[in-house]
Amino acid sequence: MTGHRTAPAQRGAITLLVAIGLVTLAALTSLFSARSVLVDQLANRNHAHAIQARLAADAALASAQALIVASAHNSHALFATRGLCPEGVNGLQWQCSDWPLAPHPAMPQARLSATLVRDLVQSPHVIRVHASASMPGHESRAQVRESLFVPVMPPAPTLAATAALVLNGCLHPAPGAGVRVCPLSRQGEVCSGNAIGPAVQTHFVPDTDRNGLISAAENLSCLALQAASLPAGGDRVGPSTATTRSPCTGAAWRSVLGQIRQEEVQAWSRAQESQGLSASSTPPRTVYWIDSPAPWTQSVGTSEHPVLLVFSALACSARCPHLGAAVRILGTVVLDSGCDDEKVRAWQGGSVEGQLVVESGLPDWRAGAVLARAEGRKAYTLHWPEGMDATRTQRIHGSWSDGTP
Repeated sequence: MTGHRTAPAQRGAITLLVAIGLVTLAALTSLFSARSVLVDQLANRNHAHAIQARLAADAALASAQALIVASAHNSHALFATRGLCPEGVNGLQWQCSDWPLAPHPAMPQARLSATLVRDLVQSPHVIRVHASASMPGHESRAQVRESLFVPVMPPAPTLAATAALVLNGCLHPAPGAGVRVCPLSRQGEVCSGNAIGPAVQTHFVPDTDRNGLISAAENLSCLALQAASLPAGGDRVGPSTATTRSPCTGAAWRSVLGQIRQEEVQAWSRAQESQGLSASSTPPRTVYWIDSPAPWTQSVGTSEHPVLLVFSALACSARCPHLGAAVRILGTVVLDSGCDDEKVRAWQGGSVEGQLVVESGLPDWRAGAVLARAEGRKAYTLHWPEGMDATRTQRIHGSWSDGTP
């Protein structure tokens, strides 16, 4: 009888527990639903902030590119202020400059910045722009990158035949001088094989008979090298018609370096020096603009990194510097003697493997060897894609990418 009286109480307790469970389940369902809605809202908000940061980074990239275009006439000045290079950009050849940018009118709250990066050895005419943007009040940041071709210097001309020695006057070795001039050979060997280029090329030969034409005899008399000084043969090439050297127009420079201006080479040399590049650095320095009249005693240049070594008009103001007897230069050497033969009279040099360019003749040349090598021009031969306009700034298609800094 007692058991029958307690059954309704038990059923009431069970019902209450079930009701409490259902209420708890409903509450939990509501809680998780609200949490899910909140998470979705936060995700949407973060996504919106990320999109804003990305749009701001694109705006920073466009602003930096516009400033580069406006300064294209003096591209080296773009790197006047040094900055930290982006992660993964290592080595002395990399020049980096930080640029703070003004806020974009459509996103005044965004902080914009850009870092310009270029390789001073391989491609000083390519600037990679790393543009960044951050949104204050949250952690949204974005970075985009794109590369530009800039007119640091025009392309070097393609030479039909690269002469070992290029002059703007006549060549007469001193009596008993131990000089050698070797052209490019078909086998690629130095001073052997079949010549595929001239040994010597000059842009001025005196018209001794004043008939307006330069005869073979006048040409050979001007370029008076004996057979012992031409161990691999090679032609001695001069103009076919009479020319003048006054005023001095830099014919030797223009025939080898084309429209590359001396100011551009000087700025490039200073930039490499300021980065700490030297003959013993990794990679080594490749461009040298020399204003000192002191003799040059350091060997520079390698097959992988040939040099451009220019002794300026200032260095040659009285007499162009000699090269030490044991000095080996692999690359291109230029003596800016200003069409004045006296500035290089009795000149002496070590070994130039590549090309020697003299903006005058070489009277009484006393010592030295010039051995043509095709890779000697690599120091200043920048890659410009076919059809590219080297006089203006242009985006490099396919170079754009994005990512968080």
